[in-house]
Amino acid sequence: MRSLHRSLPLKLLMAREAVMDRFRPNLKKAGVTEQQWRVLRALSETEEMDAGELAQAICLRMPSLSRILVDLDERQLIEKQLGADRRLRIVRATRQGRALVARLAPHSEREYERIEAALGAVTYQRLMKDLDRLIARLSADEEAAAAEDRPAPAS
Repeated sequence: MRSLHRSLPLKLLMAREAVMDRFRPNLKKAGVTEQQWRVLRALSETEEMDAGELAQAICLRMPSLSRILVDLDERQLIEKQLGADRRLRIVRATRQGRALVARLAPHSEREYERIEAALGAVTYQRLMKDLDRLIARLSADEEAAAAEDRPAPAS
C-alpha cells in the first residue's frame, strides 16, 4: 500500500482545502456555504437548469442538493419549478441570487489571480488541463466498467 503522503485522494483533498481557505472568508461574510455558492455560481451562468444536471455539474448528490435548494429558496436566492409529480425539475437564480454572485465575483476573481500568480500562469493552466484529463479518463473507465457489469440485451 502506498504511504499516506503519496495518497492521491488525500493530496487532492489537501489541495482543495488549501484553495478553499482562500475563498471561505468571503463566502462566510456573504452568509453562504461552499455548497450554496456552487449552486448560485452554476445558476449564474445560465437562465435555468434541470436539478439533476445541476447536481452533476457541481458534484452534489440529489438529497444534499434538495436540502440546499430549500434554504436558498427560503432566502429568495433561487426559484424552483416542480413537475406534475411534485419532483423538482427546474432551478433558476433570482435577481437577489444573481446580485449576490455579482457582489462576490470580484473577490473570487482576485483569489483566482492570486492562486495563478503563486503557481505561475503556465503551471496553473497545465494543472487545469491535467485535472480535466484525470476526470475524463477516470470517468470513462468507470463508465466502461459499469457497461461491462450490465447484462447483455436479450435477443
